[in-house]
Amino acid sequence: MNKILLLLLVVFLVACGATDKTDEQDTTSKQTLEPKGGKLYKVPKELIEISGISFVTNTTLVAIQDEEGILYFYDLTTEKITNKYEFWKGKDYEDLAVVGQDLWIVNSSGALYEIKNFKNGPSKPNVYKTVLKEENNIEGLAYDKANNRLFLSIKDMSLDGDDKEKDIYEFDLKTKTLNQKAVFSVKLTDIEEYFKGDKIEEFSKKILKSVGNQNLNDVFRTSALSFHPKTAELYVLSSLNNIIAVYNTKGQIIKVLELDGKEFIQPEGLAFTNDGRLFISNEGKGKQANIIELKYED
Repeated sequence: MNKILLLLLVVFLVACGATDKTDEQDTTSKQTLEPKGGKLYKVPKELIEISGISFVTNTTLVAIQDEEGILYFYDLTTEKITNKYEFWKGKDYEDLAVVGQDLWIVNSSGALYEIKNFKNGPSKPNVYKTVLKEENNIEGLAYDKANNRLFLSIKDMSLDGDDKEKDIYEFDLKTKTLNQKAVFSVKLTDIEEYFKGDKIEEFSKKILKSVGNQNLNDVFRTSALSFHPKTAELYVLSSLNNIIAVYNTKGQIIKVLELDGKEFIQPEGLAFTNDGRLFISNEGKGKQANIIELKYED
């Protein structure tokens, strides 16, 4: 009798071990990362509507807010604005990208503003109109150094009217023209496939419930994007659901970062330093806006 009990105990323990191992493998392949423990930088009240950031050096970034055409130079070491100037009238400026000595800015209607030698102070920008319109709602701008182009990401409607994907278009910096065919797309099916079987159940249920509505606007709305300087992977931020979708150079989704914490009030900006540190800027929405350096696995 004792031998039988011992045998059953061994079988039970082996079965438990196999189950645990299987669960661990599933979690590793499907887990949404939760960046925590990063440093938070407070920004002054005039940047409560901060909408985009880009790095000038590893300790200095340039920022815009969508209510005025003003550039702000922010020092991470002192947590202060060191310089600012008006580059253009109007509003709805959504993102910006440093390209060598120059700076490019995009507004929500898809117009691009090129400021030559922007660190030297204000100068009249070159303005480039595109076929993109206000209904597309451009929110993100990123510099692809390897291919000498800019990526523009839409928040709402794609040029082809497809509501199951958020398209990303390229602007050739040599010819100064926009390719009307999307080069990247955040697709509803990709997001759904990623979260199926995820072990972070409550978050996954929320996402998959939205996916079930078959409307990507309930799941993902692009607010910023940037290329990782070392891996060339594309990080695409959604202020809706506070997630970052990461794509390889083939346009395949490889992981998702969940931004977990009350400090992520409304994530609108995303940028990397040259050494690969990742930063997110958050609009204040009545509270103090901030910039957060994330701790994550690249």
